[in-house]
Amino acid sequence: MTRLIIDIHDPKKEKEVAERLLKIGGVQIERAESSPRKTAQGKPGIKRALTSKEKKFVAELRQALKEVNDHITGKKKFQSAREFLHEL
Repeated sequence: MTRLIIDIHDPKKEKEVAERLLKIGGVQIERAESSPRKTAQGKPGIKRALTSKEKKFVAELRQALKEVNDHITGKKKFQSAREFLHEL
């Protein structure tokens, strides 16, 4: 199965496009939510500023993901789950 993503900018054309695709046969149509609009720099716009707790969470999450990536690439070795549980 192959999946195509089609962005329809004119809401009036959505029904017409769906009808034409269904006429082809062997096609399943699934309506998805539209992605957020992008700013001039090409990044999705943030509607509100992050709170200090949210900023801290994002920073800690980034650090955790970096450590996992280091473990996967072999730069850092994590202890096994068994060793961790024995310490408790």
